[in-house]
Amino acid sequence: RVVIGKDTRLSGYMVENALVAGFTAVGMDVVQFGPIPTPAVAMLAHSMRADLGVMISASHNPYYDNGIKLFGPDGYKLSDEDELKIEALLNQDVPLAASKDIGRARRVDDARGRYIHAVKSSFPADLRLDGLKIVVDCANGAAYQVAPSAFWELGAEVVAVGVTPNGTNINDGCGSTAPLLCQ
Repeated sequence: RVVIGKDTRLSGYMVENALVAGFTAVGMDVVQFGPIPTPAVAMLAHSMRADLGVMISASHNPYYDNGIKLFGPDGYKLSDEDELKIEALLNQDVPLAASKDIGRARRVDDARGRYIHAVKSSFPADLRLDGLKIVVDCANGAAYQVAPSAFWELGAEVVAVGVTPNGTNINDGCGSTAPLLCQ
């Protein structure tokens, strides 16, 4: 089983569809999370006992860039050696599954909630953020729903910026290239 998350880049939907088609064509089942932060894919790959986790993202780069990051069943990034083995497979003919063995794809609608729960449970049970005002810049990226929700659920007053992604505005005037936005 493969789990796939992505950021909010418009091209992420195309890359995701191509990956789903490829994985299911060789008989693998796919679980799609939609836009979700990279650490969530790592955590969910492990907790859902996936064979592989895939994050479609180009991090802090402009919207027209994109890429993939791969995680193993343990939730850790694959080694360079394992990535090279996968790259070598891309240059070979890969046997397709018989019709009856084609994989299935499904969406998991509560992936963000699962991740928020995991983040909150990493805090000491008696720790709350009541009385704190937190400014969080989500860069119109994958954390645009998760980060404000997690801080709010922990009791903080949240001022969220960069939370209106449109597929092309990721990191545009916000995020790591615009630190003054949070002052």
